[in-house]
Amino acid sequence: MRSWPSFLALLALGAAADAGCGTAAIKPHKPASATPEDFHTVAVGDMDGRMTPLSDVLGQRPTLVSFWAPWCEPCVEEQPALERLAQKAKECGVAVMGIAVGENRATTMAFARAHGLTFPQFIDQDFRLADALGQRRIPTTMVLDAAQKVLFVGDVLDQRAVAALTGTVRDGGSLPGCSMR
Repeated sequence: MRSWPSFLALLALGAAADAGCGTAAIKPHKPASATPEDFHTVAVGDMDGRMTPLSDVLGQRPTLVSFWAPWCEPCVEEQPALERLAQKAKECGVAVMGIAVGENRATTMAFARAHGLTFPQFIDQDFRLADALGQRRIPTTMVLDAAQKVLFVGDVLDQRAVAALTGTVRDGGSLPGCSMR
């Protein structure tokens, strides 16, 4: 059974299935106040309830970011693949993280626990990051390099996203024993 906050978030998102790719559209929460150049300054919530600018969360390493929600079926289906990729990515000095859009900390924590997710999860409950990026679809997969430059944006986790992340390792010099395939 869906909690009231999650149900209200679902209504606020105005989720609608997109024929062909299985993603859900997210209606803007409010007009985007940030530009794509300053999305790094937008704070996201962590599982301890702290708000931290995205740039601090990303650090100086290539990162694959998955924007998702627990009510989104394609998002739920890709979580095991993201978990496997996150474990492999650690060996390569890159990161995988999830950002739950329009969800609260309790719902996100419960989902992560129930699905055995160990890769970092953050929260964009008020759609600030989604608005700053102009990101209106979930799942969305984004790959950033070590300088936090966006290299790839796509829908569900696929080979193009993995190739973009793998390319960041290749360009930066492969680590011994590193294989994300």
